[in-house]
Amino acid sequence: MTLEAAGTRQGFLVCVVFVIERPGGEVLLLKRSRAKDHAPGEWETGSGGILSGESPYVAVVREAKEETGLDVEVVDIIDAFHFYRGAERRETIGISFHCRLRDGALTLSDEHEDSKWVPVAALVDGPYPEWLRRAALVIRGPVTR
Repeated sequence: MTLEAAGTRQGFLVCVVFVIERPGGEVLLLKRSRAKDHAPGEWETGSGGILSGESPYVAVVREAKEETGLDVEVVDIIDAFHFYRGAERRETIGISFHCRLRDGALTLSDEHEDSKWVPVAALVDGPYPEWLRRAALVIRGPVTR
């Protein structure tokens, strides 16, 4: 097997996804701006790119602040998932992080046009993407009877 030369490889785009939980077991959902090139008008939790030299942990805290005005602490990595981004279908890996609200007032960037806090349990069975349902299951934890 011959490997493709490093200079000709097309790599994956990598993004971080923040899933912000506040006391009371609610998660912040953001409605993407209709001007966005990927998933315009869809509800998500928020995401962004990793800057050169930046760790995913630093990137997710920065992106959460930039897009929501909220200060968060990272609890843990939830998941990594694969998807095709935008009209050009750019192959992308998303790394989702469970974050907890620390402080701040919710202030949306121009990347989003609306927001709502949703109970974690509603995300598990709701009309949301598979990656978001998996994230909700992790945050909710095992159901005890």
